[in-house]
Amino acid sequence: MNKDVVINIVTMVLSDMNFMMIMLIIAMISVCFLGRYVVISRKMIIATLGVLALQLIYLFTADYILAFFFPEAVEYINNMSTTDTVGLNDPDTANYYVAVLFMNIFLNAMVFVYAFVFYLIIHKEHRFLRAVESTICLYLFYSYVNNTIRYAYVFFRGGSFDVLEVVTTELGGKEVGRFNALLIITVSAISIILLVILYFGYYKKKRYYVLKIRDRVLFIVWLILFFTIPSVPFYSEDVSGQYELLSFVFAIIIILLGILAPVLLVMLVSGRSMKEKNEYQENYLTAELEYIEQYKRTQTETRAFRHDIINNLSLTSMMLEEGNVDGAGEHLKELLGSVKALSPSIITGDEMLDCIVSMKADKMRELGMDFSLDGVIDGGLHMKPMDVCSIFANALDNAIEAASQVTEPWVNMKIKRTEKFFIIKIANSAVQKVDVEKLFMTAGYTSKKDKEHHGFGLRNIAGTVEEYDGLLKAESEDNSFALSIMIPR
Repeated sequence: MNKDVVINIVTMVLSDMNFMMIMLIIAMISVCFLGRYVVISRKMIIATLGVLALQLIYLFTADYILAFFFPEAVEYINNMSTTDTVGLNDPDTANYYVAVLFMNIFLNAMVFVYAFVFYLIIHKEHRFLRAVESTICLYLFYSYVNNTIRYAYVFFRGGSFDVLEVVTTELGGKEVGRFNALLIITVSAISIILLVILYFGYYKKKRYYVLKIRDRVLFIVWLILFFTIPSVPFYSEDVSGQYELLSFVFAIIIILLGILAPVLLVMLVSGRSMKEKNEYQENYLTAELEYIEQYKRTQTETRAFRHDIINNLSLTSMMLEEGNVDGAGEHLKELLGSVKALSPSIITGDEMLDCIVSMKADKMRELGMDFSLDGVIDGGLHMKPMDVCSIFANALDNAIEAASQVTEPWVNMKIKRTEKFFIIKIANSAVQKVDVEKLFMTAGYTSKKDKEHHGFGLRNIAGTVEEYDGLLKAESEDNSFALSIMIPR
């Protein structure tokens, strides 16, 4: 096997690996920035190797077909040096070049069909539509990166129309070899960096952000501009020395704006999106805590009454000593009624949780919703008030929201204790069975109309529970849903 064949195979493998990485990048973007329900398993990552398999099949099939139909051209190409080129204007190899061009188009079409099937499998909702969306994004991303690097290379080489024609329309030669090497190295670096950032910075940490429609449109406009702007100078083939200098500067601008700016834009938008969600959640929790403080203040009268109980009992005792038994009995009945009315109906064993559950129980009572509580937390949860609120106010609100959609709504809360955990299980009626996996995998999953600021409660619950080394488990039946929150004792 000669050196040229080895170089071609290595180039092909690296090019396919780049395409496979870009396939995974698009999948992670769908999860982390578009809120799509995608499952990327180890098997699916291995399945991307199908692109390499297609390329190998094409390589051997194409060699056989070309050798059969164009034996003279193939013999000429096999004997030519590394400096020789094959182009459309070469009469000896023109038909061979056209055949290779069409076969490459067919291969690219098959690769994108394979990518479509890949996306069809990993998406778990609206599969066909999501697969089409992801395949289009893959094509745009792949073309965007390749075009950006191609034009940057041409401008670095002086902005010559001849250089553009060589790297675009010819096969072989030093110029094409240099360009292909630069293209593969650059695309590899970009793909690896993006893959690492997306996986470790977002996907693995489940930091999901749903980009607004406006931001998506702006990004598409950005892509269109950088598809068209670099080609404008090539409407004229007359290139002066001043233009060569301008070309060098323009090449740097293309790299900075065409490659770095989209990454910075996505990071900026996702950071802003996360900040908005956090601010919304903080405002929600602050309002909850303020309401709880008000609720606690209303208990002042209850405590005052309890302090006065001694005086009331002393009065009853005096009435009995004076022989006023009937009066003492009536007074005791009134006193017992008042005590029962003022006694707390919600007792969980944790003061903050008592307030939250009492507040939500009042809300459920107003909605005509059945609520039951069973069990107690001995010694309390030993958590920050804000964190208790973040977990249980969100969980109960989600339960109330889901239960309110059925004709006979109910919510129940059970507290159990194991050797290592307090298990608080919040169950509610539901319209239908919930896809639990989707619930945890999808960013911003919600049934509410305000999808911009809702659907992040479960993610906040999970994040807070994880801070205390706790566990979260969801179960769903046809007409019910249950969330089990396990907090270490």
